Amino acid sequence: MIRKVILCLFLLIFGAIFYNLGRQVFDSLQAGQRLDQSVDELTRLQDKNEELKEQLSQLDSPQFIEQQARDKLNLARSGETVVIIPPSEVDQVLKQNQPTPTPTPVPYYQGWFKLFFH
Repeated sequence: MIRKVILCLFLLIFGAIFYNLGRQVFDSLQAGQRLDQSVDELTRLQDKNEELKEQLSQLDSPQFIEQQARDKLNLARSGETVVIIPPSEVDQVLKQNQPTPTPTPVPYYQGWFKLFFH
């Protein structure tokens, strides 16, 4: 009887130890996954930061400022002429250059039906 109680107590302690050990392993695996995700996010953000720094340096350049002044303020250098085309004429030219849409093919049975019954 005492032997069975000791065996049950031993199995209970042994089970509790394995349960806690398994839970710690699972938690450490999840922590590793979170660390990998954080590293990936950090890398992505660093790349984005470098991209934004490069874009900022381009925005501060004199060539960009001159281009914006020419495009948005309609400014020109001496000896140049600014030509402004009305948007309606631009739309007309663009519409003329668009290809005409091809009609969608009709199934054969519908074509024969239209030929004989309409």
